[in-house]
Amino acid sequence: MGRRDEIAQHGLTFADGFAAAGRIGRERPWVVAMLLGLVTFLVFLPSVACDFVNWDDDKYVFANPLVLRGLSPTGVRRAFTDVVFCNWAPLTILSYQLDVTLLGSKPWAFHLTNVLLHASASAILFLAIARLTGCVGRSAAATLLFAVHPLRVESVAWIAERKDVLSVLFLSLGLLAYERYRGRPTRAGFMGVFLAMLCSLLCKATLVTLPALLIVLDFWPLGRLPVPGCHDRGSGNHRCWKLAMLEKLPLFLLAAAFSVITLRTQAEAIQSEASLPLWSVRVPNAVSAMGWYVVKTFVPTGLHPACRHPGITGRPQEWFSCGVIICGAIALIVGLTWRRLPAVAAGLVWFVIALSPVLGIAAQQGFQAYADRFTYVPHIGLMLAVVWGADALVRRAGWNQRVAVVGLVAAIVAAVAIDRFQIGIWKDSQTLWSHVLALEPDDNLAHCNMGVALLEKGRVDEAHGHFVRSLAIKETERAHSWMGLILSGQGRPEEAIAEYRAGLALDPGSIETHTNLGIALATQGRLAEALPHFERACEIDPTDDESRANLDRARRELGISREP
Repeated sequence: MGRRDEIAQHGLTFADGFAAAGRIGRERPWVVAMLLGLVTFLVFLPSVACDFVNWDDDKYVFANPLVLRGLSPTGVRRAFTDVVFCNWAPLTILSYQLDVTLLGSKPWAFHLTNVLLHASASAILFLAIARLTGCVGRSAAATLLFAVHPLRVESVAWIAERKDVLSVLFLSLGLLAYERYRGRPTRAGFMGVFLAMLCSLLCKATLVTLPALLIVLDFWPLGRLPVPGCHDRGSGNHRCWKLAMLEKLPLFLLAAAFSVITLRTQAEAIQSEASLPLWSVRVPNAVSAMGWYVVKTFVPTGLHPACRHPGITGRPQEWFSCGVIICGAIALIVGLTWRRLPAVAAGLVWFVIALSPVLGIAAQQGFQAYADRFTYVPHIGLMLAVVWGADALVRRAGWNQRVAVVGLVAAIVAAVAIDRFQIGIWKDSQTLWSHVLALEPDDNLAHCNMGVALLEKGRVDEAHGHFVRSLAIKETERAHSWMGLILSGQGRPEEAIAEYRAGLALDPGSIETHTNLGIALATQGRLAEALPHFERACEIDPTDDESRANLDRARRELGISREP
């Protein structure tokens, strides 16, 4: 008797197994949530072995005294008052401080927390989607595709992107609170949604779109809006659009407040209208970015964290034609499905709305044309559209449901395989920038950071070559400053001073370069020339202990009393 006959003899079939699994999922969705969280945790666990990287990790963590001192009353206060690297994200800073207090300041501690936060956010997100839609299987599939997609690696394996995983954790809690609120619309219930949004914004400001995303959920799956052809799942809790907007007015006001705060704190990093004109540069790049995001969702290859803006590099828009086609396709699909298959329309609208703050139309922050991490929230909607659309296609074509299961498993296996490769890229700074340079040989940032990584390993000649290459592509304050350090170490102080001065001509607000120039001048016995640079460093950041110590030492040696 074969194994299949034995199963049949005992009254068990494969269909029974699937049915039992589905019943457990419906009756105990928390079991499915725990399994999803566990799978996500295991997929990203290898990132715990990664080191810090020399891109933003220093600003946020390993060279940030505010974090390295751990939790304290002063640290908590400063987390809410200090702007770190043009970002005001107090809860993110507090989470770093908590890591230091509980686990120490080794990189594995921060990586482990990132993985735990992403796994937890994914588990809670599943519970929210399952409760909102009433569909456990499709919710699990969409959440798993979202959680293990290769575009998640940048947000999870990069310590500086803690703000992504932490903000989505609060977003998931907010969706759970909104699902409960729509069943019992009370002030207390709405306060839960408001607090979740507030906490999410205190981690990262991109979720200013949440009120609009909740209106998308009102359309589908909640059916709270009286849209012709799209009916509620039986609750009869229809509301007009005006009431839906009015209900969320406090959330819109909160979003407006954080938008103003973000524009002010990031003012130094936002490109001017003159350098990046709206219609000729920023809008075309936004269209190109839409094409890039959709293509990389289905073909996640050639990924790296330094995709430079064409308007900054002067290169042509490589993805513009693709972006035009994809934007048109999204509009067409939404127009065709909003009545008959609202899940697809709602998912695509979520995708576009959630992307809007990072497309660089209103304000271009930094040099990125697009980035993997920017898809974190948008992908939630896109995965809903993909899963519900694929399910409808399978049903309409009359295919066996196993076809969908096989397709899902194949997609997950491929995603995990790419995840392992992408996580390996974040092993350390040298590995990261080697990967970027293999894809973008003329990236001046990658050459500069590669030089820093090599210099830290004592490979001075190789580092010098990368700094020379970086400056040949584009002069930056950072490359000049590091070149100055090399020249200073080689006993060439006048050349080093010239490099520091060239760096300050490009960025007069660099604390590091003012400090390096001050030290170089002081070493030459030119304390009177060094003093203004130490003073300027203290003016830029009054909380920097090293700058204050340098200034006090210079004043003592010059016989100048310390100012009160």
